[in-house]
Amino acid sequence: MAAAVLSTLHHVTERKLSKLADQREKYESEKKSILDAVAAAPHQRSKVCKLLDGYDDYNIDMRQIGLSAKNLDRFIRQSHYDPSVSPHMLKDWQAKLEHGLDIQSLKYEYASLFGNLVTEWIKNPNDALLTTPDSGSSTFSHVGREEMHEQRKQWESYAFTEKKVDQSKIEKYLDELFGSTLQSKKVKKTPLKELRDSMKKVMDFKSDLKDKKEDYETDRIVTSHERFTIDKLKICIKGVLKADLFVGKKREALVDLQSRTTVLSEMVDVLNMDLDSLDEWQWEPSPVPMQMRRQLNGKYRAFMDEEIHQAILLHFIGTTWAVALKDAFIKFYHSGAWTQSPYRSISKKGKERREYFLGDSRLETNSVRNMRRAMYQENYFMTQLPDSASLTPRDYNDETDSGVDDTKTPLAIKQSMLRLITAEMLLNTKIYGEFNILQSDFKWFGPSLPHDTIFAVLKFFGVPGKWLRFFQRFLSSPVVFVQDGPDAQPQIRKCGIPMSHVLSDAFGEAVMFCLDFAMNKRTKGANIYRFHDDLWFWGQESVVVDGWNALKEFSTIMGMELNEEKTGATKIVDDPKKKNAKVPTSLPSGKIRWGFLYLDSVEGRWIIDREQVDTHIAELRLQLGACRSVFAWVQAWNSYVSRFFSTNFGQPANCFGRKHLDMVIETFEHIQLKLFSDTGSGNVTDYLRGMLKERFGAEHVPDGFFYFPVELGGLELRNPFVTLYTSYKLSPRNVTKRIDQAFEEETDEYDRLKKQWNKGELASQQRRSRVIRPQDASESESDEPFMTFEEFTRYQEETSTHLSKAFSFLLAVPGEETVEETADVKKAFSTLPTTLTWHAEAKKPYWAWIVQLYAGHLVERFGGLQLGEKSLLPVGLVDVLKSERVRWMG
Repeated sequence: MAAAVLSTLHHVTERKLSKLADQREKYESEKKSILDAVAAAPHQRSKVCKLLDGYDDYNIDMRQIGLSAKNLDRFIRQSHYDPSVSPHMLKDWQAKLEHGLDIQSLKYEYASLFGNLVTEWIKNPNDALLTTPDSGSSTFSHVGREEMHEQRKQWESYAFTEKKVDQSKIEKYLDELFGSTLQSKKVKKTPLKELRDSMKKVMDFKSDLKDKKEDYETDRIVTSHERFTIDKLKICIKGVLKADLFVGKKREALVDLQSRTTVLSEMVDVLNMDLDSLDEWQWEPSPVPMQMRRQLNGKYRAFMDEEIHQAILLHFIGTTWAVALKDAFIKFYHSGAWTQSPYRSISKKGKERREYFLGDSRLETNSVRNMRRAMYQENYFMTQLPDSASLTPRDYNDETDSGVDDTKTPLAIKQSMLRLITAEMLLNTKIYGEFNILQSDFKWFGPSLPHDTIFAVLKFFGVPGKWLRFFQRFLSSPVVFVQDGPDAQPQIRKCGIPMSHVLSDAFGEAVMFCLDFAMNKRTKGANIYRFHDDLWFWGQESVVVDGWNALKEFSTIMGMELNEEKTGATKIVDDPKKKNAKVPTSLPSGKIRWGFLYLDSVEGRWIIDREQVDTHIAELRLQLGACRSVFAWVQAWNSYVSRFFSTNFGQPANCFGRKHLDMVIETFEHIQLKLFSDTGSGNVTDYLRGMLKERFGAEHVPDGFFYFPVELGGLELRNPFVTLYTSYKLSPRNVTKRIDQAFEEETDEYDRLKKQWNKGELASQQRRSRVIRPQDASESESDEPFMTFEEFTRYQEETSTHLSKAFSFLLAVPGEETVEETADVKKAFSTLPTTLTWHAEAKKPYWAWIVQLYAGHLVERFGGLQLGEKSLLPVGLVDVLKSERVRWMG
């Protein structure tokens, strides 16, 4: 966060906490006076009167205990003469009134505790996780640094070693691949020519400068149309922040910059001057500092710490090129060069026969084939690149589930990929009896992508030479690792693409687009599904073998290496007698994995790898141990357990069913038991309760304090079990039942149509001039038998709406149950301030469950759902601190 913002919020928080301390001291003094007067009162009625006087004198709210001051005053007067107002009732009122005083004390106590926790967080912020732990954490330091040095060594072995690739072979390969694409009768240019022509127009508007031939004679970069404005500059700043390129003071400065209009205006002028002189552009500073940063999955990545102004300029150029490339590739996809068909594709003759028997309306309507094509384009084709310069590019490593600019997050895309694979497995095994799947990725894709390969591809696609020269300077950056000290010798990058730059994404996707098309063409209509360089390909055996051969061919020619550790294939069969069917020897060996799951070929479902989970439990224990504040601990827990573990177990889906949820629930139980087994606490709540007692002397902390939202004075600890249980009863028990139902519906439809045909009810609309006549010419049309059931169902992936509905169901996520709201909780909700932003979330299944689970005890102790005085809670500061990504100890 910006230092100025943090400083201001810190100051406001100190004032709030100081005021809280004063009010708490004053209230406790007033409370003591009231209770002293009650103790001195001679009889029960007068004790209640003293309490009522105290409430009135010190303006204490009585509504939180469900009493009315006016009514009590009336009842007390009645008790002077009416024996039906018994001493027992008077004692009950006294107890409630004294409890009301305790409630206010408790609210001050927990507001103070909340404030102390925030103060602790400010003094020990999240960026402590970036530093090396002290001697008390020496074991972690040794493990972390050993991993970092090993991965840095591997990174350097790629990045600083030039990898020569035969560009002529690449050109020949691409020419054979793209050059044979057919020209549509409706257009004058081939798809490849259209693509190449579009590259000449990117940030180079020759048509507007016909009278400035000298610009083209000198072959200089012209960017007359692509200019910075304040709005575009703000978008670029937002994009650089989203890419997480900077940490520490540079990130703070970038956040602060967004609100400084005068500075932004000056920057626009300078950045436009830079655009006019891109031919002279060089990296600044030179060499560019670099640092290794640990990611949540345990991998380290090398980030450049370039100058802010330069990062913004490169983001602008990168986004412009990324959008242009995506637009060109999508047009190529729709040009007719790209085909998509199922394994058993309907022939021309087959279409004519269906027309003859069933009519035009039944040809390829809402089919599985059409669904696949739509999903492929929307979710997986070039998804790494932005659709528009005004949108924030996706961060491949972002594991949050909050959408940006109405685009799907990387987390959403990865989850949809898992659901698609699973649904396809269920569908294929039912239709064809088997399902073959291939998985791979490229070894150290970012650092190892040869520059020769990048330039061969860009040149083939028609990128002008002036831009190729600029890209060469961008890729050949002089760098030095800050960990090596001021005397370290800089080195020039000779291979790979810089991390967290949109221009790098554009280069990577340009190369991978060639793989996408190669797989489609070599397999005659199948698609490789990928996100970045995570590669998935499936179908029937012959198709998958062809795809594997195409992938190996591409890798060899492009000078890229497949990662053997992440490469494997699996065969799933429907026949119980063939459950141990072997993967063909022509395919790679190795398990199919997704996150913490592996695909069990015998059971035909995803299984959690407990060994992998246990490794991350040990890592989580070390990361939590490095947190120096309770709030930082909660942030780390939420990121690791509620997001990272939950994500890598696969979020609830219809294609997984209830059995998968049972497995995930059992694993989360295992995580808590193992994580806290040596602490004397059986779960996270007890562990944090002990931490609060040890650090702040807090006793008898209610469970709800840990799980309630920050706005209500809670810690907002996330509970992964609740999310699973909200979907549990709505998840199917039998995941294949919906496909079986589709088959039954298909049979019913066939029987109905056959009966109609036999009665002659379909003849008038079916027999047209181009019908296929029966081979026996003597047989009359009315006697011709209806098509067989085998023919009717042979091309289900292209013809069956019943199957497409089943497919849609399997791809969908189950609904979420919302718990019933009891009367006391409804009443407690009604007393909350309407200004709470949490109201928008309160009725969602997760929060409704949390509130209903813990509300009873909290309402009894706090008189409602608000655990502390809202006006005195430093919620704004907490929101700012929470907005920072958790930085993992390296």
